[in-house]
Amino acid sequence: MNRNQWLSLPLLLGLTVVLGVQFPQSPLARGPEAGVHTIRANDTILHLAHDAGFTWVVQLLEWREVEPAPGEYFWEYPDWLVRASEYYGLNLALRLDHPPEWALSANPDGPPVDALTYARFAGLVATRYRGRVAAYIVWNEPNLTAEWAGRPPNPTAYVALLQAAYQAIKAADPAARVVSAGLAPTNEVSARALDDRLFLRAMYAAGAKGHFAALGAHPYGFGFPPDDPPGVHQGLNFARLAELRQIMVEAGDARTPVWATELGWTTNPVKPEEQWLGVSEEQQASYLVGAFAKAQQEWPWLELLVVWHLSVGLPAGDEKAGYSLLNDDYTPRPAYRALAALFARLPLASPAPQLLRPSVLEVLAPDVAVRLGDVDTFHPHWTRPHCQKVPCRHWTGQFYVPDPGDSPWRLSMEIMQVEEQGNLVRINGQLLQPPAIPLRAKPDFTSVWTVAELIVPPGVLRSGLNTLEISNSPRLPVCQGSRVRFESLQFRNVRLSPL
Repeated sequence: MNRNQWLSLPLLLGLTVVLGVQFPQSPLARGPEAGVHTIRANDTILHLAHDAGFTWVVQLLEWREVEPAPGEYFWEYPDWLVRASEYYGLNLALRLDHPPEWALSANPDGPPVDALTYARFAGLVATRYRGRVAAYIVWNEPNLTAEWAGRPPNPTAYVALLQAAYQAIKAADPAARVVSAGLAPTNEVSARALDDRLFLRAMYAAGAKGHFAALGAHPYGFGFPPDDPPGVHQGLNFARLAELRQIMVEAGDARTPVWATELGWTTNPVKPEEQWLGVSEEQQASYLVGAFAKAQQEWPWLELLVVWHLSVGLPAGDEKAGYSLLNDDYTPRPAYRALAALFARLPLASPAPQLLRPSVLEVLAPDVAVRLGDVDTFHPHWTRPHCQKVPCRHWTGQFYVPDPGDSPWRLSMEIMQVEEQGNLVRINGQLLQPPAIPLRAKPDFTSVWTVAELIVPPGVLRSGLNTLEISNSPRLPVCQGSRVRFESLQFRNVRLSPL
């Protein structure tokens, strides 16, 4: 990019002087929407994404976490993620991969999982979040053996997976966008990796056209600035994205946009042979800003640009850590501040929707049961202990309230086997009325769901993030044994409604 076309702004968050970051002149055309990839989103991460001005979040939804055994589902985290993204006004794209062991296929010529089994899962997710999740990314970097379950890359097999998932997702949620897997930029042609340009051509030859609403790509900048010319450094730079676009045009697919679902520069390359990838924190900030500016001015077909990544707490030596926009204490690195300044100026973001006071607010879905207790005994009506091991005596959940108002609220939940009087319920650390889950009148404690209700006094709920805590009670001494000291209980379908 011609840097003489750029105009420095007055000290915007101190970045012009400190980082040498420059911003395009006005008037400004609308550029790609701004997204950020989260490795494991939490409330703080999503809050920071919103505050920076990102309008999209990409999050991996691990199949093996949601369905570790056939037909056994754990929706608590993805349910929270969807609710939290809605509260912060963030469009959510879920990347569907990391299959469970039971789903792996023995067919050496096909995808690593049975395409129809994967499509069933994708359709199940899209059905659950119909109208709430904006897009689904089908797999990740299938041109690498490491992301293809150890098998040699196989474009034809990937297209079979893509076609099956596309049909299932669109049948479940016609408005959802289906995005092809981001391809890893590589020049290698071997059993370990296949050049992404060759892979994309083979995808089109196998019939991929028409089975994705946007082409996924990972145009990493490696160690070079975003205005590095096309073709230099063996094509391993941000400009490689234009090569993929040209392949789309040649395949007659110019109407389909591109989503760069991962883009970043690392400040801490781990392997000795990869030190050439490293940039300073100031360069990382300047390069990311420059990437958005280049896309805005030159690539109208690039619809979404997703920064890799917004995360903390990665293990020491993890190569992903150097790409983050945050330090491990959640303080922003220069790149975060630079992007926040850019987004405040450029017309990238759509205004967040206004959230109205809900008539019913879900904390746990009707099909998400939480079990607490000392023992892990099998019973057909009971789920696994919430902690995945025993003892498991405490559960904490998060939920969001746009406007709690000044009136009390009602908390209702379905419960099973509540025999003791000390199963405490707190919201934001405060006990409710009554403070413990009420006992039911002589139910079949082991197999019948009954409804309990508690009152949330005025002033307990707050706008934004709230925390619900449930602690299970010790059993009466006469009922305690060598293993069982606390009663087993489970609950589900937890909801709040204003009175």
